[in-house]
Amino acid sequence: FARKIKLANMGMLKTALAALLSFVFLMAGGNKVTDQIHAPTHAELSAGFKDQFGPMWANIINNDLKVPSDAAVYKMLIDDGSKTYAVMRTIIGFTEIACVVMLWSPLRDLASFVLLGIMIPACYTHHVGNDGKMAVPAVLAALIVLLLLPESKPAAGKKKTK
Repeated sequence: FARKIKLANMGMLKTALAALLSFVFLMAGGNKVTDQIHAPTHAELSAGFKDQFGPMWANIINNDLKVPSDAAVYKMLIDDGSKTYAVMRTIIGFTEIACVVMLWSPLRDLASFVLLGIMIPACYTHHVGNDGKMAVPAVLAALIVLLLLPESKPAAGKKKTK
């Protein structure tokens, strides 16, 4: 009986964690996509992508991954030539929003892996940018890992032998 209560509490904990992450990523993704949620945050994110994060990742993609900036895939996913990196910011924002929806579906684990795949480079970006904001994606990544932990199942009872 105690084991069943513990499992129920783990399910409630994961539900609460999914709700918290949903709110955070809905706000973060929404602010990357539009200024209608909180204009100052959108402006800060836009400036960060334009001045710091976009150029850093463009350099990695161009020089390390050898994807030229005039390649169609680069223009579709990173920057359309405007050097604002709004394309990359918007794709990341829409991906975060889509993952929020998936967190409440059977695709929860996939959404968690995708969000973790966004948070790990975000940690790197803030570390290299030395802007003092690396803790936020690091904590979110840790919470996502908790969401990915499997729920333990009760051990199968041994059959009594006569």
